[in-house]
Order: sequence, then structure tokens, then C-alpha cells
Amino acid sequence: MLSRYERTKTTISIFLEYVSGGSIGRCLRKYGKIDKPTIQLFTRQILEGLTYLHSQGILHRDLKTDNILLDVDGICKISDFGISKKSKDIYDDNANMSMQGTIFWMAPEVIQNRKRGYSAKIDIWSLGCLVLEMFAGKRPWSNDEAIGAMFKLGNRSQAPPIPEDIASDIKDDALDFLKSCFIVDPSIRPTAQALLKHPFIENANSEFRFSNSLLSQLIKTDFK
Repeated sequence: MLSRYERTKTTISIFLEYVSGGSIGRCLRKYGKIDKPTIQLFTRQILEGLTYLHSQGILHRDLKTDNILLDVDGICKISDFGISKKSKDIYDDNANMSMQGTIFWMAPEVIQNRKRGYSAKIDIWSLGCLVLEMFAGKRPWSNDEAIGAMFKLGNRSQAPPIPEDIASDIKDDALDFLKSCFIVDPSIRPTAQALLKHPFIENANSEFRFSNSLLSQLIKTDFK
């Protein structure tokens, strides 16, 4: 987030907010997978951010854990808008949209519909990849190289598989949430606003506090 800027005759200095927890991606690489209550907390915040962005006609187009910054209080910040795009009709396919994003978090229609284009629903697919990544502690398509993932997305419209070692951790509401994000037809894939009402989000423990989580303790230990 831009904090302020200073301009002289020869320079422009831009001051950005310092987010001390780093990215969620960094936390996953350093500490491993995240517990369900923390994932629910982060996912709700990201959905609220996407709801706002989409209401302003903005597609992020590169949503992944490396682009979600985290402060020590557990507040998520969506970052890296370098390839984001403004669109008048946010949920209508736009043929002017080019193939952008990072393969492992990319929706099938980004690869497939080069003439038809795509809509803000690509951010919802990417969110599903991000949630799966937090449960697994590793990127989606972790057993595939980029070309293999691209083939499965482009030719088969296949969602990233749930790793066997965490299959027992992803049940009921979490599994249904992922399935909703990975609906192949973007016209019936839910919006961010609709997903805020999904049981995975609505039924989260309201008494959960990030400050009591293991991840919070690990992050704070790093800064002692």
C-alpha cells in the first residue's frame, strides 16, 4: 500500500507500507501447512478484498500465496497488481484479455479461450488454488511441471488434485468450497461475494483469534 511520496527536482521517492509477516507463500515455505481456522480467517479476508476489487471493475489476474502479504496481527493484504486489468463488465468474457498469470494458479479459460477471453471469475479459480496451497503447504500441481499443468488445464479443464497426504484434512465444507472455486464453467462459478456466504466461511469459529495460532507465534518468534 502506498503510504506517501516525496518529489524533488531530480527524484521521486515512494514510501510503501511495511508488512512484517511477509507473504503467506513465505510462511508456507518456512513453517509448512496452515491449520483450518487460520485458513478460514485468511480466506474470508481475501474474499472481502476480491469483492471490493471486482466491484471496482478490477481483475487481479495473479492471485497466489506469494501475492498475499500478512502482518503480525493476521491481516491479509492483496499485493502485486502489475498485471491487473480494469474491465467495464467484470463478469462478462472479454476477448481483449491476454494470457496472464502464473500457470499453477491459472484458470482453464485463461489458456483455452484466447478468442473468447475471460472474466473476473478467473480470480475465484486462483483463490481455490491458494486455499488448497494453504492446506497442503505446497503449490498446486506440486507433482507437475508448468507444461504438464498447462496441458491438464487447457486440454482437460482439470482442477489441481488434492494431495493424498492431506485428503483427510479437507472434508465437507472445505472440500465443497474448493469444488465451488473449481467449477469449470465460469458463468456458474460463484462470485467472491457469494462465497462469503459459503459454510466454509460463515461457519468458521467466531471466537478464533489469530494471536493464539501457531503461525502467529512462529512469525512473532522471527522478530524477537
